Amino acid sequence: MDTRSGRCAPMGYIETSASIRNILRSDTMRVIVALAELNSVRAAAEALALSPSAVSKQLRRLEDQVGRPLFLRSRQGVVPTAEGAELAQVGRRFLALVDEVGKKFDREMVSGHVRLGITEDIGLTRVPDVLRQCAARFPGIEVELTVAYSSELLAALEAQKLDLALLADGGPRLPDTALRLHPEPMVWVGRSDGSPPPRPLPLAVSSEGCQWRAKAIRALEAAGIPYKIVCTSPSTAGQLAAARIGLGVSPLPRSVVSGQDGIAIIRDGLPALTDVTLGLVLGARAGKAIRTLSDALVTAYGAPDRLQLGTS
Repeated sequence: MDTRSGRCAPMGYIETSASIRNILRSDTMRVIVALAELNSVRAAAEALALSPSAVSKQLRRLEDQVGRPLFLRSRQGVVPTAEGAELAQVGRRFLALVDEVGKKFDREMVSGHVRLGITEDIGLTRVPDVLRQCAARFPGIEVELTVAYSSELLAALEAQKLDLALLADGGPRLPDTALRLHPEPMVWVGRSDGSPPPRPLPLAVSSEGCQWRAKAIRALEAAGIPYKIVCTSPSTAGQLAAARIGLGVSPLPRSVVSGQDGIAIIRDGLPALTDVTLGLVLGARAGKAIRTLSDALVTAYGAPDRLQLGTS
């Protein structure tokens, strides 16, 4: 029985002290986990969108409550004590549980209309799986998909006709506001009969102005390899068709080649190509459905500069 209120506590209920209840908060646990993983107050503050003073204040308050130091400070940063490391382990499990509970209820609560733009060459590789998973987990989210060139998608974002777009640096430069995702390797693609590509090298490329075309030509010229353009197609499907019938060799993202019959990656005798930078750009409209789909795309494509600490 709760002697303060005279009411009986639910079966299985264990009364905890105020200090323990303060520790078992998602914001407190995020601070502990971030400090343990980043070993820096400033880096933890940036990851949590807090000020360094707010992180330091929360840590001091927590250490006062438990009556012992949880992190050792030095000029190099912060290092967890044995108790701090143990609490960080508990924090990771706690945040995972909070995330699991949140996702369970979000399934019913998240709904809305999301206008997503993708480019054919990059977007049609993993995006279909992301959309299938979102539809199963969040049936209330309705996605309107647009497949177009990067320049057209950027214009649609500017005109507020799209909510988010997945772009590559094959056309216009990615805007500074884009969230950079893991780079996509570029490869040479040709017919899978094992025959070496002839000289001059026949190229199946996109239209002039495409950065991938320009990068491929620069790489060939730097390596002293003669070439001739035998096929120009703004469509990735057209370039793949040219490679499949042996008409030419095409520079394409590696993910586009995966699972394609009749074509293969050519490594011998051709120069390496620089990676493609992928970016996720958000429009002006905000909302939980947009954020949910954005997070799903980030998870699928990866964002090396984002620390995943769980969400509440």
